[in-house]
Amino acid sequence: MKHLLFPIFKWADHTWVAGAIRDSTWAFALLEVFHLFGITLLLGTLVVVNLRLFGWGLASHSLSDVASDALPFTRWAMVATVISGSLLFASEAMKCYGSIPFFIKMGLLATALLFTFTFHSRLTKASQPSPASKFAAGLSMVLWFGVGLAGRAIAFF
Repeated sequence: MKHLLFPIFKWADHTWVAGAIRDSTWAFALLEVFHLFGITLLLGTLVVVNLRLFGWGLASHSLSDVASDALPFTRWAMVATVISGSLLFASEAMKCYGSIPFFIKMGLLATALLFTFTFHSRLTKASQPSPASKFAAGLSMVLWFGVGLAGRAIAFF
């Protein structure tokens, strides 16, 4: 499977935008700041919602209100993270191709996105947490923090 992806990685590495980022003194660092800001906001909003799913904190607010209030911030954080991450990827596509943590991150990211926008989002429509909420909150935390940890590992492996 990985060998089937090689042409995509090679193409991304040779795009004009990848070259511009690599040739710039500040572009990569600036993109990294936006990426980390997006991740921080994303994890922050998800932690607040997941803590409410656990039944911890914000007990005076309904679960659906907490989730709906956090949703716009979560979406904007995802947009910032995906755009900046795509540009960072393009500038280091061939490095990513050889990185096991990169593929772990992408697998966790796909799973976390699917989980968040299906099962997890259904549970947050309730006014109060259900027994399944604790499992969903725990799994959500594991998936999203796994994405962050695997992403950080890309620099070291």
